[in-house]
Amino acid sequence: MYKWDRILHEDNVVVGLKSTRKFDVIRELCGVLADDQAIVDHERFLADVIRREKHSSTGIGKGVAVPHVHEDIVRRQILAVGISRDGVDFGAADGQPVHIVALFASPQKHQKQHMELLAALSRLLQQDEARQLLVEAASPAEVVSIFATRGL
Repeated sequence: MYKWDRILHEDNVVVGLKSTRKFDVIRELCGVLADDQAIVDHERFLADVIRREKHSSTGIGKGVAVPHVHEDIVRRQILAVGISRDGVDFGAADGQPVHIVALFASPQKHQKQHMELLAALSRLLQQDEARQLLVEAASPAEVVSIFATRGL
């Protein structure tokens, strides 16, 4: 079971994303991480996430996108989660709008942990019931709780 409480905090969750376009969503989620000391250079961090998204969409289907970077401008793993009630076009493989965006980053030197986090996010967000609960969550605390209780 992944230890979500190490990297996901209520301050890093946006329920009811204001942004309606994918790069604006990425900016909004990077914004909630602006005070996180784990990020060495916030401007470069944002640029790296956007560059990664331009290279290949992180919309993985079933209403989920997982934008991420694996760079040394990050000192430790970090995660921000955004919930969009209306959905955002992320260019997902299934053509469906994205309602759950899990933005994460890890240091370059932590390849194994990066892959473990990506796998854990995938396992959690493949659960139909977990996705439904996340989309219906009324607060950041509820989102964190869903990760803590449903995370595999």
